[in-house]
Amino acid sequence: MKVFFFTEGTRSSAASRIRVYEYLDRIQATEALESRTASFTSEGYCRRIVSGRHTSAGRRILEKIYQLLSVSRLIFGCLSCEAVFIQRVLLPVWVQRLIVRLNRNLVYDFDDAVYLGGKKKEKRFASQMGLASRVLAVSREAAGQATARGADPKKVAVLPSSLDCAVYRTRTDSRPDKFTVGWIGSPATTLYLERIWEMLASFANAHPEVHFLFLGAEQFDTGRLTERTRFEPWTAEAEKNLLSQMDVGLMPLDDDDWCRGKGGYKLIQYMTAAVATLASAVGANLEIVLEGRTGMLVRELEDWRRCLEIYFSDPGLCSSMGGAGRQRAQEIYDYAKTTPVFYNVLKEVITK
Repeated sequence: MKVFFFTEGTRSSAASRIRVYEYLDRIQATEALESRTASFTSEGYCRRIVSGRHTSAGRRILEKIYQLLSVSRLIFGCLSCEAVFIQRVLLPVWVQRLIVRLNRNLVYDFDDAVYLGGKKKEKRFASQMGLASRVLAVSREAAGQATARGADPKKVAVLPSSLDCAVYRTRTDSRPDKFTVGWIGSPATTLYLERIWEMLASFANAHPEVHFLFLGAEQFDTGRLTERTRFEPWTAEAEKNLLSQMDVGLMPLDDDDWCRGKGGYKLIQYMTAAVATLASAVGANLEIVLEGRTGMLVRELEDWRRCLEIYFSDPGLCSSMGGAGRQRAQEIYDYAKTTPVFYNVLKEVITK
């Protein structure tokens, strides 16, 4: 089986690594898959995005040239492979149609609200939904958006963003002198954390044992809590090791179309590390969190403090919910469970 994979980013891009390259590593070790890959975004540009660094006008022009060359590689790849897999990128409609003429076995994968952003994006997404042989959506919410915008429901499958539970350190019982509230994300998503900071600070000010661990966030002013707030840059190793130091993992979101399209990957990471979760009751979060079993859901701003008080007063609750979350992650979100789904979609597209 020969497949051309066209990814939004390189392995440095979380979505591309999680939804494509991790699968290729696993499948190629056990199955007869010959893959060719091209990324729409260059390695250097991916690293800038992850770090939140500014990009000059000249560098953006060079990136456009890189993207044109990448699309050329995709078009030629259509002729030499049995199927084409496009991850998240929404190409112009005429390019989409050309690709399908050259290779009708097309899989489209998305894990974010790529269908938002204006009429041009909406048109491209609707076209892609109609042309794809199969669509992989990150959640039931995302799958619903795909069918609402033209995808055949029979061609849409839900594939959550997965991880390898075996490589994550798991949380041990909390220390009586320290209660750590954590968050993992990127500089671009730090704004959601900042929007609930007032509630977090109010909670911490009442309990000197409370500390914060923010992984991958853009540093912001935490006032009197500076000495109790730890900002760590994201790295693959930090992700696997530092989550286990948290007692509770946060996932705040706004209740809007963009956030409802997110895949809830933070929650899956917390659960894998046996960390209790506290998340906004939005989108995929409602699918991932078993309320009262693996975590709590927040519906009002004041709930952030109220729920943290519950966790703080009952260390056993953090342990039990974290353990239940770990079990759920192993049963549903581990690559051992999702890799066969990914592989079977490729086979079905080619042999249909």
